Amino acid sequence: MATRYLRRGPRNLAAGPLKPHIDSFVLYLRAEGRSRKTITLYSQAASWFAAEHLLTGGQPTDTDRRFDTADDTSADMVTFEPVRDWELVSRVHLRSWLVRLRHRQHTDSYVNNQYRCLQQFFRWLSAEEEIPNPMAKMRPPKIAPKPVPVFDEGDVDRILRMPKGTDRCAAKRVDVCKLRDSAILQLLKDTGLRRQEIAGLRVGDVSIADRRAVVTGKGSKTRYVKFTHPTARTLDKYLRWRTKQPDAHLPHFWLSHKGGPLTESGIYQMVRRRARRAGVDDVYPHRWRHDFSHRYLARGGEEGDLMELNGWDSRQMLRHYGRSAAASRAARNYDRIMGDS
Repeated sequence: MATRYLRRGPRNLAAGPLKPHIDSFVLYLRAEGRSRKTITLYSQAASWFAAEHLLTGGQPTDTDRRFDTADDTSADMVTFEPVRDWELVSRVHLRSWLVRLRHRQHTDSYVNNQYRCLQQFFRWLSAEEEIPNPMAKMRPPKIAPKPVPVFDEGDVDRILRMPKGTDRCAAKRVDVCKLRDSAILQLLKDTGLRRQEIAGLRVGDVSIADRRAVVTGKGSKTRYVKFTHPTARTLDKYLRWRTKQPDAHLPHFWLSHKGGPLTESGIYQMVRRRARRAGVDDVYPHRWRHDFSHRYLARGGEEGDLMELNGWDSRQMLRHYGRSAAASRAARNYDRIMGDS
């Protein structure tokens, strides 16, 4: 059985007789030039829905029973005859799947994400097979608005503070390239780049003199981002160190102490490690994107400029990321307007 383990239990991805259409969907996405991450998200959402819900007739599993409460038990879930043909899928099957995910206490945003992944699959399936789309006119699950997580005052300085010791990479240590790590963290602070965008940088993409970099984002779209003078100096020091390394001939901007380019996973682990040593909890690369967007707007940056810098086409992301900055502005204005004169 194909599985992928989630925090709430194993995820069954063995789609059986429903798998051929998922494979065709993956082929379509590849032909459209979708990113590997997007293809994985879409295909696994369809496989999970097929394997764990449609083929089982919605029967509860041990994972469902773990979340039973007096008011909400898995025994109350909608069950049906197992579905082995995509053409037989109805709104009942889809809605009962969303209810099942909520029963497992998945977050609003996670349920909404699964909905949108399935929406893409059924949109393709409807056009490909010329059959009705069961998700037509369905409304996506609501997401309760929450401010995005940003750093508390002083957290960033503690994380960025260079650990004592040499800046050079020692060959047999895990956290060795302190200069490289600090350069990555400063670039994250200044730009809010996505992890894959940081990992995808090439030497020719970064201009120290102009203090800017060209990055490739979602959908292979390229854009320019700027960085500050302190970050430019750190990047310049890193590049001088880089020229002396055995892998200096590689086009990748970031080199691993193990040899070859630094991967997305390596960046993630480094960020987590440095944050733990600084005593700052719940830090991951994308949180720097939240914090950058918050600080940019809180300091009076233009919303349109932030959309360009972050590579957003929709103002929906701007509203999501800007909520915490709006709360900060409101608090400051309250003191200015309502404070003692």
